[in-house]
Amino acid sequence: MKKLFALLLISTFVIGLFPVSSFAAINLPQERVIVTFKQSVDRAAITSIGGQLTRQYRNIPAVAMTVPSASIQRLKNNPNVLSVEKDLPVRVSSQTEDYGNVKVQAPKARQAGFTGKGVKVAVIDSGIAPHSDLKIAGGASFVSYTNSFADDHGHGTHVAGIIAAQNNTIGTLGVAPDVSLYGVKVLDQQGSGFQSGLIAGIDWAITNKMDIVNLSLGSSTATSALKTAVDKAQSQGITLVAAAGNKGNPNGTGDTVDFPARYDSVIAVAATDIRDARGSFSATGNTVEVAAPGVSITSTVLNNGYGRKSGTSMAAPHVAGVLALLKQANPQASPSQLRAELQKSSVDLGVTGRDAHYGFGLVQAPTVRAQAPTIMSPAPEPPAVTETFTSVSTDKATYRVPNRVRMTTKVVTVNEEPIASAMVQVKVTDPAGKVRSYRGRTGKNGSISFTMSTTRQFPRGTYTVQSDSSLKDHASSSATTTFVFR
Repeated sequence: MKKLFALLLISTFVIGLFPVSSFAAINLPQERVIVTFKQSVDRAAITSIGGQLTRQYRNIPAVAMTVPSASIQRLKNNPNVLSVEKDLPVRVSSQTEDYGNVKVQAPKARQAGFTGKGVKVAVIDSGIAPHSDLKIAGGASFVSYTNSFADDHGHGTHVAGIIAAQNNTIGTLGVAPDVSLYGVKVLDQQGSGFQSGLIAGIDWAITNKMDIVNLSLGSSTATSALKTAVDKAQSQGITLVAAAGNKGNPNGTGDTVDFPARYDSVIAVAATDIRDARGSFSATGNTVEVAAPGVSITSTVLNNGYGRKSGTSMAAPHVAGVLALLKQANPQASPSQLRAELQKSSVDLGVTGRDAHYGFGLVQAPTVRAQAPTIMSPAPEPPAVTETFTSVSTDKATYRVPNRVRMTTKVVTVNEEPIASAMVQVKVTDPAGKVRSYRGRTGKNGSISFTMSTTRQFPRGTYTVQSDSSLKDHASSSATTTFVFR
């Protein structure tokens, strides 16, 4: 009853002290604070100042609470209180950019507007895991135990982040953050798979019209089936990048490049470190085409995390990202044109010129829009022409001199429709090498005949008849036949 009376008195006092228009002053400004006590939590200290407890901890003598701003000093003066501190906001660590991006000029490329937008990149690997720093456009699985392309090993997710980690203020940042990223799962939880699955992944990339394919995997054995797959992909407009392999030695000797990187239709990538030196593990050989950072590279990993990995597997996606930027800068460029530009713009490392350690050197992204690499477009296709087929025959296969030889030429389309007005030139070469010529145009039926009269002075033996036809807007064609004089 005494407590109730005291509360009533306080309420009466407050209401009597302020006019109605100022009644809202009861909602005093509040602050979030963390109060740490010297020994144990003193709840009386909290309630005495009108604080609202929001969290109490099990292992430390502290509480989180909201408290009227005017009461904070009273709380600090409490002999049982060690400290009263603002409950400051915290957030994920700010975005960092790995040294690899800087080495390949990715920051300058972004300043010039090159982010990979509009370019489709497939990571054929162990899949890609869901991650707040990755935007995945789609994918497929070619392992036996799941239809999901989600990564259950971690390798593919790390590779994907190097290419395309988002520019979103958190985590890390990819070389080409705005590409359309696809995860193609061909490796299992142990990071292993079969070439049948790899070929299926490449086949999927062809069907789904990928622009760039990253292959941070390999085998020491060549197969015709895999070569056929990568060659076909390149012929269909896909630029393929592969890790050279991690079987190199500290001395950098020997030819240790893996397949598919070793194939002509694939770009083989060696690994460098922060000093632009070759990673001691990086494979060497004449098929190494370019180099990129691959030692202690920070990127996305499983469980929405980040981690560092080393290997040519980390170098290849740097190149895939740079190619995506080049593709954005030159949308019509073919794989061979992109490859030529990649080689030309690389910074030479090691001995002068292409070498077995670095290839043409450290890849570089396009950095200035006004001076973006201009890749020559293919020469315009010639005007469409009608294909033709020419045949030539004689009225007999064998003659006795003197005699007359009737030679007939017929010119038709590939659908065997006669071509009128085609210019026909017939040359008859006798056994002694003497040539006799006849010219004329075909009639409506597409044919024309010439007659050669002979005398006893004509040499006996085999005669060759060559007939050449031509007509504007039509492809030229020719035919030959022979006859014998006895």
